[in-house]
Amino acid sequence: MTIKLSLVYVAQDCAAALDRSLRSSVAVADEILVVDGGSRDATTTVAASHGARVLQHPWCGFAAQRQFAVEAAGNDWILMLDADEVLRAQGREAIVELLRTGPDAGAYFLRRCSYFHGKRIRHGDWAGDRVLRLFDRRHGSYDLSEAVHESWHCVGPTAELGVLALDHYSYETYQQLLQKMQRYAQLSAEKLVARGRPIAAHAPISHGLAAFLRGYVFRLGLLDGVDGAAIAGTNALGAFMKYAMAREMLQAERR
Repeated sequence: MTIKLSLVYVAQDCAAALDRSLRSSVAVADEILVVDGGSRDATTTVAASHGARVLQHPWCGFAAQRQFAVEAAGNDWILMLDADEVLRAQGREAIVELLRTGPDAGAYFLRRCSYFHGKRIRHGDWAGDRVLRLFDRRHGSYDLSEAVHESWHCVGPTAELGVLALDHYSYETYQQLLQKMQRYAQLSAEKLVARGRPIAAHAPISHGLAAFLRGYVFRLGLLDGVDGAAIAGTNALGAFMKYAMAREMLQAERR
């Protein structure tokens, strides 16, 4: 018997992106659930037009919002997608086959490729990406202490779906890239401060430089041209600001 699957999104103000994502993914789902954090655009209308069950839930953080959505789903097997992700045809086929034959793991990584300015990014920090998005909710949870870069934590074996499953359209402009970096740097800095560990004076520079060398040189981001440089530079700035802001917060606490 084929296992039933809930397709789950947490969304806010992403009507156009959600429409594109749902068009690619509805065929795999027995249920579609969209948890909306208070959209001011047509996000909920778009979700309903695809047959989704829409729940309103005030934004409570990335991990907590996802955990709420997982618990509200009607089936134990969950495919958690972001609105800026498109499920490829081979991803759909692999998921349908997996649920038909029966999974041999509690969660599955999905390989993902990213696009910027309409072009696939093949090198640097965005290359070789994979995310844990297909899982049995009975065997794990989201770590609510993760303010950013939250992921599903599976208790038991995990596996990889085996195909390039997702296209990721996270940013359209350099401005969006910078805005997201600033938000993530702030959240990451707060997490560092919460750990209560001292942060060396050289940490912002050393981490920023290491991030740039990793993405631009060692992972060959330079081969993606100007966009590769922008991605590596923004990641480096984010690493720098994460530690710089954390030091600033700790100094303010001491005063």
